[in-house]
Amino acid sequence: MITSVLLYRAVFAIAVAAFVSGCVNTAPQSTAAPLDCDDRYTRCAVQSEQGSKGKALTIPQQNTSSSDDVSVPAIVPPSITPVLFDFDSAKTTHLELSEAVAFLIMYPEARLTLHGFTDPVGREDYNRALSYQRAAYVRERLLMVGVSSSQISLKAHGENDFIVAELAADQILSRDDLIEQYAPNRRVEFAFTHPDTMAQAY
Repeated sequence: MITSVLLYRAVFAIAVAAFVSGCVNTAPQSTAAPLDCDDRYTRCAVQSEQGSKGKALTIPQQNTSSSDDVSVPAIVPPSITPVLFDFDSAKTTHLELSEAVAFLIMYPEARLTLHGFTDPVGREDYNRALSYQRAAYVRERLLMVGVSSSQISLKAHGENDFIVAELAADQILSRDDLIEQYAPNRRVEFAFTHPDTMAQAY
């Protein structure tokens, strides 16, 4: 009886030894990282070279920026000196329109408003009509050199927005002196707009 028990225990010990030896021998061999077999578990895990477990792997983020992010310079309309007119005249020889022409032809989406003005000498209704004629004169000169009529609009201001303020009633000047004094008021101003710019104040 005792001999049978001892024989049984010997066979069981041999079986356990064979099982443990099989775990070690059948585990994948790796030269990159040693095995970490924890006694509390029945499986073997690969141990990292640093000896840490469960460490998150950080993957560097790729640069997703593209050439589409390059900013486009804003379109800047030209600053045109107002065109001045002689007294009671809707025509002038003081025209310098090259910058305005170049901008309007280069940017067909651009728009130009011509603002006409007069001095305070004369009737108000007459001066409003005269201010329109001055703006129309400048428009015709722009059309003659190739600017599209759809790009130009006119606005008549008459006796408004003076550069030189109207003299008080007690300030007496001769007519010729008044005409010379008010010369900056007799003008046409340029105001450009473009979809890629803010409205330009005249």
